[in-house]
Amino acid sequence: MTEEKELLTILSKEEFENVLAHLEKEFGKPEIVKRLSLQSTDYRWADVDTRIRITNGKAEIIQKVGDWKKQNRQEITIPLPSEPKVIFDMYKIFMNAMRDENVLTPIMQYENRLFKTKDFEIKLTHQFGKKDAYNCEIEVFDLDLEPDDLAKKYAIPIHLPTQTQDFWKKWNETVNLSATQISDEELLKIISEYVN
Repeated sequence: MTEEKELLTILSKEEFENVLAHLEKEFGKPEIVKRLSLQSTDYRWADVDTRIRITNGKAEIIQKVGDWKKQNRQEITIPLPSEPKVIFDMYKIFMNAMRDENVLTPIMQYENRLFKTKDFEIKLTHQFGKKDAYNCEIEVFDLDLEPDDLAKKYAIPIHLPTQTQDFWKKWNETVNLSATQISDEELLKIISEYVN
């Protein structure tokens, strides 16, 4: 389990492009990471976030635990085989276990651009599904650093999301596909696009 100290800011497309150009001048070309994240989450519990995540073909179960507002979340991960049917079945188990009208099942698709040093990482994200959305996450590894200070240093606008059930529910309904609104065949096809 690792402790996280990070800042998440929502960006417009123009801000995203400006920050990307600025960071490329500062650090060079970023690492590009393609990610699929499958959730079955009750947003009434903001201190626990469990999902299946596929990053550049590598699948895992991930759980983040802790308070967003204090910026001190811990992350637990368990590797999964990168086999579409296994991932599909595991996600179905999550959805079956979390039946409630307040549970959302977003299918989150991302293309991230990572700028990483030994002390911190800046991740610019283009998220898509129903619609395009953009954000930036600054995570520090040197806990003496402050994400807010790095945002100022690298001219990253800070538009903090409201860490509430309503904000993320609306975000997911607007930006992401929902596993309960597509067929099993479509879901398996999406999963297959993200594994090696």
